[in-house]
Amino acid sequence: MSTTIERSPSLRGPVCSAPRAAVVRRLVGGFFLVMAGINAGIVAADPQTYRPFADGAYWSFVTTTWHDLVMPHARVWFLLLAGGELVLGLLLLRGGRAARAGWVGVIAFHVLLMAFGFGIWTWSLPALALLLPAARADWTTLAGAPAAVPDGPAPPEVVLVAGGLRRTPVLLGSTLALATAVVAASAYGLLAETPYRSLPEATVLGARAQDACSLVVAVLLLWLVRRPMLSPAADLARLGLLGYLAYSYLIYVTGVPMNRAFLVYVVIVALSVAGLAAGLARVAVQAVPTSAASRGLVRGTGWMLVTTGVLFAGLWLSTLLPFALGGARPDPEGVGGTPYPVFWLDLAIVLPAIVAVGVLLLRDRPAGPPLAVVALIKVVTLFTALWAGPVVALVTSTEVHLGPDAGPSIVLLAVSGWLASRWLSSFTPPPH
Repeated sequence: MSTTIERSPSLRGPVCSAPRAAVVRRLVGGFFLVMAGINAGIVAADPQTYRPFADGAYWSFVTTTWHDLVMPHARVWFLLLAGGELVLGLLLLRGGRAARAGWVGVIAFHVLLMAFGFGIWTWSLPALALLLPAARADWTTLAGAPAAVPDGPAPPEVVLVAGGLRRTPVLLGSTLALATAVVAASAYGLLAETPYRSLPEATVLGARAQDACSLVVAVLLLWLVRRPMLSPAADLARLGLLGYLAYSYLIYVTGVPMNRAFLVYVVIVALSVAGLAAGLARVAVQAVPTSAASRGLVRGTGWMLVTTGVLFAGLWLSTLLPFALGGARPDPEGVGGTPYPVFWLDLAIVLPAIVAVGVLLLRDRPAGPPLAVVALIKVVTLFTALWAGPVVALVTSTEVHLGPDAGPSIVLLAVSGWLASRWLSSFTPPPH
């Protein structure tokens, strides 16, 4: 009689299945991109925040090197760290052989972190317990090149499919990069001591309230692209949020005294404008989504948008025309007497676009409904951010300065929020 001892397959195989490992890889990649933005924001605000980081190291040379080599040039070292985190995140999200290098990098990163003391182990050990099995399970599937995007007339950002849009690596990567930049810029605005120098106190309060709202927008963008398929409603909401970011950070680029986050603002403007332009061309010309909106909703929204554009144009012109004819200087105005950026953005771009969308709706053009959703989402997010400052001021008993658009804007915010919800539901594809 003989006995054969067999090793259990569950003891030999990877802890994590390949599909789950791929999900973990994408989550870790996104996490590293976000952490790159957070670290960049902290460095921009005050790099000395990291000074006590190595005090708990159990090797004296780690602490000495940290204080003598790293901290005297903290800004350079920590921007390099943020850049490394950005690269590792992009490698993991890229897939294929590049992701193997990403796995090696993030595992080595967590092992090296353990040199900074046993307190760090409470993070590194659980992280390695997740990363090692996921990397092992994902490793063999990464041998080949990443799958190519199917050829077709659609732009490279997305692939059009029945009932929605398929998320591609370009769309996911650009959204992650944009969200990372927004997190970095917002962290700088919220944490730095004087990010908005030379601006009135009320304006600084409003800018920081807008930074907090922009953080929420970054999270919403990531949430909208979390699935491989985007519904028409999700894609239109995404474009509306891109419109908010493009508008808000064009104001930062042209109306805020230059600060250390200026290049981050430029990146946000570039990514948001490019994504918005490509998306608008798609939903208005190439693949117009179908809406089930009622005739009353279409007509009502059309007249509301036209009226809004004319109303706000009148408000700004009532301030600017008297000055052009020799009257008092406009209020508000930009830093050092420069033009207030909202004036030119609204009068040259935004208000004509809103009126044009309203006219498309009134004329029953197919492009009107999807463009109306984008416009309404942009209005809702913008005025939510604008009113966040006065709300904070009221709560903290700070003096509140409301401009001539305060009354119309609060009404517009409520009406636009209600209309946006109605329109988004009209684009929801029917259940199969």
